[in-house]
Amino acid sequence: MARTAARRPFPRRYGALLAAVPVVAVGLADVTIALRTATSPAPRLHRAVAAAAPTPAPSANARFTLNDAETKRNAALRDLLARRRQAVLHHDVNAFLATDDPAQPRFRAQQRREFEALSAVPLASWDYDIDLGIGLPLTPQAQRYRAPVFAPAQFDIRYAIKGFDDKPTSLSQTPTFVARASGWYVASFDDFAKAGNPSSPGIWDFGPLRIARAHGVLVIGHPQSATLLRQVAELAAESIPKVTAVWGRHWSRTVVVLVPSTQRELGDIVDDAEDLDQIAALTSAEVTSCPGAPNPVGARIAINPRNWPTLSPLGRRIVMTHELTHIATRAETNSCMPTWLIEGFADYVGYGQASVPVRTIASELAADVQAGRVPKSLPAAADFDGDSKRLAQAYEGGLLACRLIASIAGERGLVRFYTEVGTSPASPARALASAMRTILHLTPAQFTARWRQYLRSQLS
Repeated sequence: MARTAARRPFPRRYGALLAAVPVVAVGLADVTIALRTATSPAPRLHRAVAAAAPTPAPSANARFTLNDAETKRNAALRDLLARRRQAVLHHDVNAFLATDDPAQPRFRAQQRREFEALSAVPLASWDYDIDLGIGLPLTPQAQRYRAPVFAPAQFDIRYAIKGFDDKPTSLSQTPTFVARASGWYVASFDDFAKAGNPSSPGIWDFGPLRIARAHGVLVIGHPQSATLLRQVAELAAESIPKVTAVWGRHWSRTVVVLVPSTQRELGDIVDDAEDLDQIAALTSAEVTSCPGAPNPVGARIAINPRNWPTLSPLGRRIVMTHELTHIATRAETNSCMPTWLIEGFADYVGYGQASVPVRTIASELAADVQAGRVPKSLPAAADFDGDSKRLAQAYEGGLLACRLIASIAGERGLVRFYTEVGTSPASPARALASAMRTILHLTPAQFTARWRQYLRSQLS
């Protein structure tokens, strides 16, 4: 999956205003994951990096002839993975460990811990997707076994959580298989990490797990966070109807929330090596890149355990509702859609009827407007980059653009506007222009002019 991230930081006055005006210090981030695009049949999940000295991809007409040893190896690996799959689904730790290399006691101990943690997750399915036709060039780490080894160029864990995932979601892995006298085994998932092919971790890779449930909500975290898990579950369950009240009932109205123990664990789970100090929560899903329907699977919200406790109760409700809005709208949000509309709509629902003055919500943009620096155009996608100096203004401008649409066409009109743009097969510019013409009876230039005037009237 190719990952892009749009972040909303705490304002620059974070330290001073966090306690005084907690809602201003709401940190939001959204992670959109593009999986299996039309132009890339087998991308890496979570990691947009290339394998070290990758084997060239075969042509569509290529033919391979396997020798007897390769045929036997492939049959053995299919059998190994079938046994491993059954062991996970039937919670059989001994059968699972029987697939691990007996010559690697530390690896087997690690696998036992991860298996026991995974057993807490209510799985509907667990399987493996492997390409046995192409192997990675071996790294020095993968050549340490003094035995035949094989590392597939493509290998994914495919799993679904019972009651929440309609289709399996994926975790890209880079295993090393080793042949011993008694057969083939799994020997490592880390041999290719330094070469740019790390295995994507699940939350079960970071220690024992506990779960908390509320209506339509499953929260997964660690035992030391049991109280937080219950609080998050209750908050998510309370927030789902708020999203439904605006968006409608045409979404699952369910969510899985991940609560890691540390900010570093959060970064590993969502594959974000950048600074998460100002992030309160993230959303993720696997989607198909545009053009075409997103077809999302594996929607998740992940909480930053460092910053979540610093938010006020109102701030937490705004964050949760914002993130749930992304979950609800994901099926009608293609990756070419204007970011100002995606984030602006989520903020529109997140703030909802909260009694927060608009100049507080949009404090950074208000400062610009009051200084005579009214933006000349709607926020561009680059304005939402994590290192953008106008990141706060971009989010605030998107929110006010959506409030302007609602003031012209009503809330139902705003939802219709979002849906028409998000599901249009036309280019982003044409989709936006069409929705503005049919719903707002404005051209893009006229809407921008109205938006600029709206900023003045709301923020001056």
